Amino acid sequence: MRKLSQLVTSSNINLTAYADDTYVSIAGTDVIDIKAKLEEMMTKHDDFLQSVGMKTNVSKTELIFFSRKNIIAPTITVKNNDIVPSNNLKILGIKFDQDLAWDTHMKEVRRKAMLVINKLKFLSKFLSKDSMKKVVTSHFYGMIYYSSPVWLTEITSAQNWKILNSLHYRALRTAVRDFAFKWSKEDLNAYFKRATPLKWMKYSCCKMAINLYNLGNDGPPLTSKLKASAYINDRQPQRAYFMDTSRLRIGKHSLPNRMNSMCSISFNWIGGIDKNKLRIELKKTFVN
Repeated sequence: MRKLSQLVTSSNINLTAYADDTYVSIAGTDVIDIKAKLEEMMTKHDDFLQSVGMKTNVSKTELIFFSRKNIIAPTITVKNNDIVPSNNLKILGIKFDQDLAWDTHMKEVRRKAMLVINKLKFLSKFLSKDSMKKVVTSHFYGMIYYSSPVWLTEITSAQNWKILNSLHYRALRTAVRDFAFKWSKEDLNAYFKRATPLKWMKYSCCKMAINLYNLGNDGPPLTSKLKASAYINDRQPQRAYFMDTSRLRIGKHSLPNRMNSMCSISFNWIGGIDKNKLRIELKKTFVN
């Protein structure tokens, strides 16, 4: 499968392989052009598989067009097989909506979470509160926050935030059998040492951003450019800058400002950040 990547000949085409799954993604503004390139790429992909004694499973091949606008997604044809586009696509347990609103994924998270909460209600009759704390942490939060850095962001809709908050506190109240709402939300978070969904999102984003920052020159080009200009000792507050918005510009203090706005930690950005210190300081801010 190593030669599979050699099929890509254009900069706007990405090919990602994971075990026996392969994903082809193409970016562009012309739907007809994307359709033609996708059909060409999928035909090459099928020819390659046949050359190594394999073949495409057409029944498991899915197609989706991501767009912020309402577009008419075309059907693509690969070797006389029609592949009809769908409104959502499941990849490694995450459901991607056509408009990346994550509503379908959140409905699935809520469905699974309610099943777990019903089991927590049964277990709480027999286990101590300390044991229930462990059960909630391992079996509930690991499930609802699975791959959350992908779908839980600042642009998450108000309705989805409402669902997460409801699941969060319902699970905690069930674990301590607080069906009369005697515990306040603050008391529940303190007892279980759990961050709210909003704080968890900020915590995850901070970890991910700093991990990218620590990659240095081996990281993505944008991250490397940010790191090269991320100094905070010569900051000039309250100074306005006017930039040409027709071109992408990276502000000198973009990364430090972004991080400092999300958490009250003054990091030493120069030379990277120690991972152990990062974990401890972030947990102090968001979790405890």
